[in-house]
Amino acid sequence: MAQAPLDTIYTADEAASRLRLTNRALIKIARQYGYCSRSGRDYLFSEADLLAIWQALREPAKSPKPPPVKPYISDHNLYEELQRLTRKKRPASKRSVRA
Repeated sequence: MAQAPLDTIYTADEAASRLRLTNRALIKIARQYGYCSRSGRDYLFSEADLLAIWQALREPAKSPKPPPVKPYISDHNLYEELQRLTRKKRPASKRSVRA
């Protein structure tokens, strides 16, 4: 049985710089999703691990917002609003200007 060649292996420092993360953030995410290997105190990452971590970091698509619900206007409030809108505006009073 032929084995597939092993991808490039990265240290935590190398992997963090490739993903533009801090070491601590990278290790935290990798351990949470199980995308890392450990040798003693060192965390190691394959190319496939980095791709999987990148997919885990992606922002999920947002569904479009539903249209806002229009509030119900009672007949009385509608009548008052129409009265206010159709009311004639009073002309501005003329003040005498003293020189």
